Amino acid sequence: MAVFKFLGALNVKKRCDVAGVGLWQCPHFLFIIMGTVIIAAILATDIVARRYTEPEIAALVVLLVSALLFIIGHIIVRSFENVVEASRMKSEFVSIISHELRSPLSAVKWSLDLLKSEPAYAEKANDSYSIISMIGEQNEKMIHLVNTLLEVRRVEDKKIDLAPEKISLREITEKTLRDLDSFARASNVTPDLNFGSDGIVFADPKKIGFVVASLTENALRYSPGGTSVKIEIFRKSGKIFWRISDHGPGIPEEDREMIFSRFFRSHNVFRYRSGGLGVGLFVSRAYIKASGGEMGFFSKNKKGSVFWFSLPELKVKG
Repeated sequence: MAVFKFLGALNVKKRCDVAGVGLWQCPHFLFIIMGTVIIAAILATDIVARRYTEPEIAALVVLLVSALLFIIGHIIVRSFENVVEASRMKSEFVSIISHELRSPLSAVKWSLDLLKSEPAYAEKANDSYSIISMIGEQNEKMIHLVNTLLEVRRVEDKKIDLAPEKISLREITEKTLRDLDSFARASNVTPDLNFGSDGIVFADPKKIGFVVASLTENALRYSPGGTSVKIEIFRKSGKIFWRISDHGPGIPEEDREMIFSRFFRSHNVFRYRSGGLGVGLFVSRAYIKASGGEMGFFSKNKKGSVFWFSLPELKVKG
């Protein structure tokens, strides 16, 4: 009982419960156990060494044994941390993918059932085209999810295929805004454009288009109605910068370290109308790095976020 009270005071049991593992598989608990073992071993070594050797040699033996035990303990605890983290991410992935696939599958099932029902089909004959269109849209969504997961695998394996060419970030941004126009209108969020440069770079248009679309959609999704998102393109120090600023909820400080991790989504976004697998930023940063650029952000909780990326400027011969 006293042990559990002590563990409760250290918040160990709660951390183990959150990780979904038992005490003997939990890194936090193992850290305490290893610490206890190390202290006991050091004391025992010190007693034995002092009995049979000179004090100076005894101190050296204790020091060496302590260092060895700390190294072994660190390796063991770190290994369990990796296992627990992998298990946690797997569980989160299963939960997210189940949620994301369930909605389109349910819509397809409902639509097909309606089409197969002869009386209903006769009554809804005029709407058959819209029903089939909805089936197509949901299938496209499912295909997009699968393609995104495949791309995550390529990124993890460092097998990103690039087909670079001369492109304009301004043109890609304008196309993205046209594609997202209905979404922006529905969200009542207005794009505010500031193009100080056409942003001519040498990069893969599909990959950079994905990055621009991902960042723009996120900004539109998390911005309150009646606000705007500011998109800027400018040159600086031989680089082209693309930057987007929103007035959304911002990113909590405790989540910022993980923002570019795969399948990670900040906890505060669940209060907003948000779907997705949590891989857009992970894939986007990989694309930018593979293209020779950099990507980053800064954010204030409840005061919005700014995401940016830079690419080497392509010198246009005039």
